[in-house]
Amino acid sequence: DEPWAVSYLRMYPYVSEIWGWNESVQQSFFDDFISNAYRNMSIIMDGDRRIGMMNWHIAEAFFELENICIVPEYQGKGIGSAVLEELLETCGYSVIKLQVFKKNPAIDLYRRLGFTVTGESEYHYQMELKRG
Repeated sequence: DEPWAVSYLRMYPYVSEIWGWNESVQQSFFDDFISNAYRNMSIIMDGDRRIGMMNWHIAEAFFELENICIVPEYQGKGIGSAVLEELLETCGYSVIKLQVFKKNPAIDLYRRLGFTVTGESEYHYQMELKRG
């Protein structure tokens, strides 16, 4: 199915390098994710083709971007930047948080948009954008 394929393509390089890839475990994680994330999820479209997804969590004091992924053939075309810029324009929260794998090149995009690293774990950076 399409959401699994997008998630697989996005996560495989990082997960397989760090922990190894177990297809059934990852499918189970994905199924749990979809059952909880659908309420705050948006599908990114190009015409009638699904090319990505974004999901988020809203807390009282901040907005957290949990995932944004674009299928590989659409990456590097400014789509992720445009989606994030629109999110930042319309999001009414003064603090926006996210977590990203340290090896993910999207870190450069987040920095260009004003996010700064506020913490880290062995494999991830926690980043925030604080506004006005």
